[in-house]
Amino acid sequence: MPLTIQLDDPRPCYFGNEAIRGRVLFESSTVINIQDIRVNFTGVSKAKVQKVKGAGAPAANYRSKCVLFEKEKILLHLNGEALSPGTYEWPFEFIFPSAVQGSSKWTQSRPFRSDAGHPLPPTFAIETGDESRKVKCGIEYLLQARISKPQGGIIPTNAVLFVEELRLKFIPDCALSDGHDSGYSEIYRQQKEQIFNISSMLLLPENRGRTLIMQEKLHSWVFPSQLPRFSFTASFSYPTRVLQGSPLQCLLEITPHIESSSITAPPDIVMKSMSLTVNSQTAARASPSLIGAMSADINDRIDILSKTGLHIPVTGVVDVGELFGPLLFKHTDVSFSTFNISRQYRLGVKIVFDCAGKTSELNFSDLLFDVVAVYKRPEKKDLAFETLQSVEDAPPLYTPGDERRHQYTPDILRAGPAKV
Repeated sequence: MPLTIQLDDPRPCYFGNEAIRGRVLFESSTVINIQDIRVNFTGVSKAKVQKVKGAGAPAANYRSKCVLFEKEKILLHLNGEALSPGTYEWPFEFIFPSAVQGSSKWTQSRPFRSDAGHPLPPTFAIETGDESRKVKCGIEYLLQARISKPQGGIIPTNAVLFVEELRLKFIPDCALSDGHDSGYSEIYRQQKEQIFNISSMLLLPENRGRTLIMQEKLHSWVFPSQLPRFSFTASFSYPTRVLQGSPLQCLLEITPHIESSSITAPPDIVMKSMSLTVNSQTAARASPSLIGAMSADINDRIDILSKTGLHIPVTGVVDVGELFGPLLFKHTDVSFSTFNISRQYRLGVKIVFDCAGKTSELNFSDLLFDVVAVYKRPEKKDLAFETLQSVEDAPPLYTPGDERRHQYTPDILRAGPAKV
């Protein structure tokens, strides 16, 4: 390929406000007339929503494309003049934004975002679907170098002679861990609780461990207010931010309420079953058009834990991971939301207790949490927070002593491209 892009310090992942420096190289064996040479740095989010009809035959396709930001630098402007054979290179520099710089006509609608300047979403790509919708969406950040033909005729054209693209991976600061692994899950933790009220003759110490006879059951049904009473709270806590590849740290806490009960000692509370699931939701919406608009929420259920037939007495604080093993699940994408694409995760928990012959169920199905990346930013000296040398101030890129560098006038070379 005669046109290539080379980065001075290529990295596997980039972050907000980080400098991207590189050069565009072009090699030509013949004289070529060109309009200009440009390099663009863009971020876009694309979504395609396909409505499925009948036995899977596609009914219609709906597409959307949102420009998250767009930057351009003109490296050389010849306005149709000839470029002699040789090898050339032009430096460029961009700063990776940390927030969206584009705009969208979409209205605010969960789980999407339409506020101006919201955090730039991470690089993302997925193709998924269910019985009613198929979704293909992605977010990409692209460096593109292109050489354009001379413009001619009444209506200017922008025909491209050569084009080269380079994709960059990006993770926003809002989707990064804070780097403090110790106590991390304690900082970002949410708790849900449920109170259970038990009324039963089996709460009395002398009745524990036996089965009520028919007369006692009838008496309990006719005079419920005379039954012994006991209440307890089951609290479930979970992390609201989870590091990629790390297990969930979930805690179960059982708190008996003797003061508000009519018995003097708490009975046994036994866990009979427990299940944990994660629902990963990919949401996409397509731009309004002549045939309308379309959106889709595709959910993927992941079973983390499913235990039945248990008989585990529970009291105080119980670490679920220590009891049943690490609570791991596959989650390769960080959580984010932007104009037309969203990625979210929800935790579901179901626990069945037995107390004094009464079955109680704790059930929470919509516990929202974020998945964050384990990448850590480079040291500050490597970022764009320090004063950066501009492209215009960069030293000329030519071989010392090569007199051929004088064949072009400075106004044509502009930012200093030179022949090497």
